[in-house]
Amino acid sequence: MYNHMPYKITLLFFILFIGKITLSITTNPLPLSLNLAYDPYWTEDAQEANNNINHFIEPADDINYTNYRYVGIHNGHVYPRFFKIIRQQDQTIIGNLSYGVRGLMLDTYNWSFPWFSTLQGPKNAKVCLSHTPPGIIAFMQKATFVYQTMKYELRRIIEFMKINEQAVITIILEDYAHAIQTAQEIKEVMIEAQYDPLFKPNDLINEQWPTLGWMRHNNKRLIIFTQRAHTTDVTFNQFNYMAENQYSTTNEKKLCTLRQESPLTSSLYAFNNFSGIPLTLPTIITKNQVDYITVKRIIKNCVIKKLAGGKIFNGYWADHIINSCNYLYAQEKKTIFEYVNELNAHSNKTIP
Repeated sequence: MYNHMPYKITLLFFILFIGKITLSITTNPLPLSLNLAYDPYWTEDAQEANNNINHFIEPADDINYTNYRYVGIHNGHVYPRFFKIIRQQDQTIIGNLSYGVRGLMLDTYNWSFPWFSTLQGPKNAKVCLSHTPPGIIAFMQKATFVYQTMKYELRRIIEFMKINEQAVITIILEDYAHAIQTAQEIKEVMIEAQYDPLFKPNDLINEQWPTLGWMRHNNKRLIIFTQRAHTTDVTFNQFNYMAENQYSTTNEKKLCTLRQESPLTSSLYAFNNFSGIPLTLPTIITKNQVDYITVKRIIKNCVIKKLAGGKIFNGYWADHIINSCNYLYAQEKKTIFEYVNELNAHSNKTIP
């Protein structure tokens, strides 16, 4: 007769192990009420976000920020409520965060187009988010005269971080807005929210980035880079610290080249894989940019070619993350989230 005890022990261990994984990737739900007169959509958007499954395992405390891997969204503000015709994302920013995204690319502009248009957010906000400069071309993409302010979306990000205290979030601003005004409005959001998780330039000691544990313990978990402005007291100039590959392409050969502004090597590295076609692309196309096997092959090839000194990416940035990954999960396939989770868990941070 077979002894079933080892099998039962193994099964119990497996159940406990799966339970541990499930627990580790649970996202704390957002409150369904937020007392902000300028955000009438909060309840609806928070409910949608809370219905998402989180696919990201928060990495261990001992991982340095330079070895931290995460999924980022290109044009994170370009979602259906404000971009009804041409868009790059499928849900709100808080929806993407609850899904497991930890990187956000946002385009900022000075608000200078008040005719027939309005801003969503605090009345004193002067920095808005748009894919192209506010105006006729933007309207053709948006089909609405309403623009989000940076303060509107940043406050929502802060509310997510309040209740998800392990989350370390990176924002890259493609900034066309005034740098001083941008920095001031970032600080004003922290004051209004009565919560400040910013990792500031003066927190960087001798150009050394800290561990995720230090960032969590000191609540310095939000890092904001700008692409055009010099480093301010709250933001970092991206290309002083972070390399980036070519953007607006999914051609695998072009992906393994650096954009012109990038340093040849740096401690941080952003990897783009999204199309520059000005259309809302179907999931059957965008799924390829987040497919586990495809991404792993591309990254290995770029490491072999010594892109960014052979470093593995920190943030992997793509479009339509939620719909694309949901499509793959429905096919019982793995996605970019499983890949970054493996990279964060691997003891050797140089193996793609």
